Amino acid sequence: MKKIPPTLQKFLYGFAFMVLVPLGLVFWAGITESHVRYPGLKSEAAGVLLLLSGGLLMLWSMGSLMTKGGGLPMNAFPPRNFVESGPYGLFRHPIYLGFGAMVAGYFLYTGSASGLWMVTPLTILGMIALVLGFEGPDLKERFPGKKLSPLFGLSEANSHVPGPDKRLVSLGSVLVLMITFNYLTANTDRSFPLEEIASLFSGGRDRSAWGYLNLIPLLAVPFVLKRNSDLRSWTLWSSTALLAGFLWTLVCRELCGNSWGFPGGHILNVPLYIVLIALFTPFRNYRSAYLITGVAYLPFLALQVVSQDNFVNSLILSVLLFLAVVNASVLWGWIRRLSERLANSWKEWVFGRVRVINHGFYVGGGALLGILMAGILAGEAYAWALLAFVVTVVIFSAIWAQVIEGSEKLKRPFGFYGALVGILFASLLVWALGFNPWVLIGAISVMIPWVQAIGRVRCLINGCCHGMKTENPEVGIRYFHPRSRVCSISDMKGEWLHPTPLYSILWLLPVGFILLALWHGGAAPNFIFGLYLFLTGIGRFVEEAYRGEVQTPILGKLRLYQWTAALSVLVGILFTMLQVQTPALSPGFSIEILLAALSGGLFVFFAMGVDFPYSNKRFSRLV
Repeated sequence: MKKIPPTLQKFLYGFAFMVLVPLGLVFWAGITESHVRYPGLKSEAAGVLLLLSGGLLMLWSMGSLMTKGGGLPMNAFPPRNFVESGPYGLFRHPIYLGFGAMVAGYFLYTGSASGLWMVTPLTILGMIALVLGFEGPDLKERFPGKKLSPLFGLSEANSHVPGPDKRLVSLGSVLVLMITFNYLTANTDRSFPLEEIASLFSGGRDRSAWGYLNLIPLLAVPFVLKRNSDLRSWTLWSSTALLAGFLWTLVCRELCGNSWGFPGGHILNVPLYIVLIALFTPFRNYRSAYLITGVAYLPFLALQVVSQDNFVNSLILSVLLFLAVVNASVLWGWIRRLSERLANSWKEWVFGRVRVINHGFYVGGGALLGILMAGILAGEAYAWALLAFVVTVVIFSAIWAQVIEGSEKLKRPFGFYGALVGILFASLLVWALGFNPWVLIGAISVMIPWVQAIGRVRCLINGCCHGMKTENPEVGIRYFHPRSRVCSISDMKGEWLHPTPLYSILWLLPVGFILLALWHGGAAPNFIFGLYLFLTGIGRFVEEAYRGEVQTPILGKLRLYQWTAALSVLVGILFTMLQVQTPALSPGFSIEILLAALSGGLFVFFAMGVDFPYSNKRFSRLV
């Protein structure tokens, strides 16, 4: 086969990303409008502003890469030189920032609900995954020691006094996120944020003076912090808390109304957790001063009881979120150490010619839980169809892994993407048995992130899916058990490795909550499955960039499973476009569901935790 000329490759690559991707996003939004129940927001002025500013930023950035970088603005054909001036002196990723602004601007201009609520955030997530999973590692490899320090970026983690520019950037970032999330979680129809802010100063919005008191610590804290590291921590803590609060509120809307979400409403409402972070940051090394400040501020917090019906719930959530965010490094250390203990916890019991391995209990228990919960969602009529579905998927998982990774040392591996292929054949099987396959696909999509998260514990113990080497012990974990693939196949015993199974678990948990909320809100099963493929696909793309298995093929500049992850994203988009009627269900628990779950759990436990150590046949040994 004749190779495509380099010039034509570059043209096709540029055409795909500059023409086909934008048109595809517009088409995607148009065909999925019926799936999105949140109202669209329309502002022609804001849309035009974002379109123009985003477009100009993109053009400026591309021009800088071509003139100063000595190459094209294409990650597949990157510039020869490292560019850190011009737009790259302002923003870390100006091309993606500009494109994201254009996408949001277009859908604000047209008033597309799907474009604003689904396509825009998923596009942004896709760009973040591309940076974390490819461009970031590629830049470090091509330009070792080089690092961008843009004006509109986080402060460095040092003890220097932050300049006024960094203080204003940090404050502006937090304010923009707060206003945006407050606006998007509002329960009533409203004008566009810029118009609403203008109305505040013209007296168009009635709000008592005490309602602005929580702005005081938010506005003041960036200017009283004395070290770059403190300003960096405050910005990261606040941004993370705002994002977590926003996602939690959206999920709570579907699962339990607004009673356990954070209160929305006024766009300048400062959430309690942001107040707590702002009060805590300057005094985190002076506990007594922090306690005095907190007690002094309590009357202002108490005033919010007057206007918030769910103040107690909001206070509880705010305190929990505050504690989680400001102690993130402590929590990470505890989780990382637990992961290392699990990674070295291999145990096995041999009964004659049969061996039982402890990691099988995790996947077996996960399968039991998944089938049980999916059965409750789908109803008793689908109990045994679920079992047939799961068995078929596991079989295809084993066949896939044999083709990709099977060897003398790996007699019975399992592959995630083989399981996805198995879903197609399992759907045909249950359809032939007279069941609606969409019911099973939807219910399993809701539960599979939780099952995968539990199953990743098996990966830790087995040593599969392990990470590459890292020089930072605060990030990595070590494997010592001789049965682990890390020691027996990859020869990385005692090395600090990225805990990639843990990365996967931490991503799968929020995905699980999102899909559960969609099911509870009546979303179509194909839409849930499509989002499952998209979200797990971008997560896997990033995870693979930090994996270090020696047997994984590398094609082009990407690992094989990064290509399959990208394919998963595209297939997920196609599934969200389908128009499938949401089937009528009779959810509930029954003995049949329990029996099917027990049977499925035992099957998966045997498949992934029981083998025949003295045999040399295919599928005989797990190690």
